[in-house]
Amino acid sequence: MTDHDAIRDLLAGYALTLDADDIDGCLALFAEDGEFLVYGKTLAGIERIRTMLTRAPRGMHLTGAAVIDARRGGAVVRSQVLFVDSANHQLRPALYDDDLVERDGRWLFRRRRCRFITADGLCDSPPDFPG
Repeated sequence: MTDHDAIRDLLAGYALTLDADDIDGCLALFAEDGEFLVYGKTLAGIERIRTMLTRAPRGMHLTGAAVIDARRGGAVVRSQVLFVDSANHQLRPALYDDDLVERDGRWLFRRRRCRFITADGLCDSPPDFPG
């Protein structure tokens, strides 16, 4: 499997584990010192990411195109996602910007940033988010 294939599997694994409400499976895709930047906050460490994932709206993450720049031991990725909220079927298009690290032959999220696509451009938190 090439690095690009393994990274695409990582991106798909994030969406599928999260959508199946497998929080532990999703967290296993992050490095121990991982960070997630979302809703205008930086969440450092697995436990803070767990809290956010547990509280986040449920729905489906439909992944799109990804641009991958893989280098020895690390990678930078930008990918698309369309989130469909399960409560009201509201659509939230977003971009993920990822810094990945390769550890023990596995690609992991070192830093994942989610920005929402709005009529005014990219923003850290969707306009209707109560946060």
